Amino acid sequence: MRGRTWAVFIVVNVVVSAIVMLTILFVWERIHGPSPPTPIPTSTLLATEDVSTPPTMPPAPSPSPSEQVLYIVQAGDTLGAIAQAYDVPIEDLMSVNGISDANLLQIGQTLVIPIDSPAVPTTAPSPETVPEPLPSESLPPPLPTLTASGPPIIEIVQVLKPGDLTGEVVVIGNLGGMANLEGWTLSDAEGNVFTFPTIALFDNAQIRVHSTPGRSTPSDLYWGRAVPAWNSGELITLRDGTGSVVDTYIVP
Repeated sequence: MRGRTWAVFIVVNVVVSAIVMLTILFVWERIHGPSPPTPIPTSTLLATEDVSTPPTMPPAPSPSPSEQVLYIVQAGDTLGAIAQAYDVPIEDLMSVNGISDANLLQIGQTLVIPIDSPAVPTTAPSPETVPEPLPSESLPPPLPTLTASGPPIIEIVQVLKPGDLTGEVVVIGNLGGMANLEGWTLSDAEGNVFTFPTIALFDNAQIRVHSTPGRSTPSDLYWGRAVPAWNSGELITLRDGTGSVVDTYIVP
């Protein structure tokens, strides 16, 4: 009987010991947790820089000298207005074109505009920087060529407001080729004589002679009188530089 009691005691003791050991292991695992995994070393990737040489931009092409600028005088143009339009001194414009009187321009006359050219480079550019030639479409159109249109036919077209100094005008017209009116005269029987300066009258063009003072242009000449020159009913005679009669006109 006593032997069975010891056997039961041993079995109970083993079970209790096992339960205690499991409890201790469970608590230990909860407190400390699972062991961290061993880190696996990874290789460090080195970023490679782009060592390729960037493309070299070609240098800007050197400016080429500007081409000569020409201007054809139109009706109503003045030398001052042309100089202002191209932003050049009127003295330079007169010097380049050999003009001594700024008031005497000729319609159709070709003027050289003295526009400064940029400096020419002292060294030749490399083949890569030589600018390509301009296409033909961008080149300025060629200047018109004057052609002969027969002998001049000059006449007195009309006289406006005779006897009124501020409005008195004699209109001269050309129905033929170009004529140089230098030394030509307009006169009447009373001794009034207007002498034309150096000026050209082109075909199908007109020039107006004013009796009043004013500033002459290629299309309008001013006599500078203090009193009117022409009276109604009198004869005005137009003579060339040799004194030959070219045309006559009765003032209305």
